[in-house]
Amino acid sequence: MHKNRIKIIGGLLLVFLLGIVVGSLGTGIYIKHRVEKFVGGSPLRKGALVMKKLTSELDLTAPQETEIKKIVDNTLIQLYEFKQKHRPELEKIFDSSVVLIKEKLNDEQKEKMDRLHEKFKKRWGHPPP
Repeated sequence: MHKNRIKIIGGLLLVFLLGIVVGSLGTGIYIKHRVEKFVGGSPLRKGALVMKKLTSELDLTAPQETEIKKIVDNTLIQLYEFKQKHRPELEKIFDSSVVLIKEKLNDEQKEKMDRLHEKFKKRWGHPPP
């Protein structure tokens, strides 16, 4: 009887721990997806996310939502255009920082840094603002 009780408790504990692990992994994947969607999305997609948050947090009325949406969309388009206009400058700053970092690294670390740099460029398409 005592062994069965230990097995049941052990099984329940295992299920509980597996639930924690699966939940944590799922949450991590979800958060990563949401961040990539926001960072890499079009200005209008970002606008929808911003409006959802503003509408919820501020309890906007329908007329307020309509007017504020125009402002948010216009702002995001301006920010996108600014970012595109200054992208070469941002890339130059980012690339020169990589060169400076590599001066502090050994040969193996330099190779890893090159791979990280390329991976970053492919993933995000641009340096961080």
